Amino acid sequence: MSFFESLVKPDWMPPGWAFPAAWFSLWALQAVALVILLGAQKQGRGLALGLLAAQFVTAVAWQSVVFGPGRLTLSAWWLVGVLVLVVAATLAALRVDFVAGLLVAPTIVWMSVATTLGFSLLRLNPGA
Repeated sequence: MSFFESLVKPDWMPPGWAFPAAWFSLWALQAVALVILLGAQKQGRGLALGLLAAQFVTAVAWQSVVFGPGRLTLSAWWLVGVLVLVVAATLAALRVDFVAGLLVAPTIVWMSVATTLGFSLLRLNPGA
């Protein structure tokens, strides 16, 4: 049994298949937003692209943080960082192109769920 499988999980935790389905959908939306932003010739484009890249990299890197003993605290706080980057990327994208910002915005909802889940796992598994 893996470390993650051994954890006590909250009753409201989404099923395992929901995670790859959600991320695939969100990253597809972000890819379209990226194309829109790349074509935009407005001030703030570089910031929006940089934040979009930063939130993507930190979200992917999180996977190497979460699945190990003694890392639940780091994992939960890492998710806060990703959430902050997603909000910043959304706001920056909205300023450059409204549609691009709207395409990134659903990630805020998913990251809010993921962050809440991270802190729930930490609370339910003290010392894990």
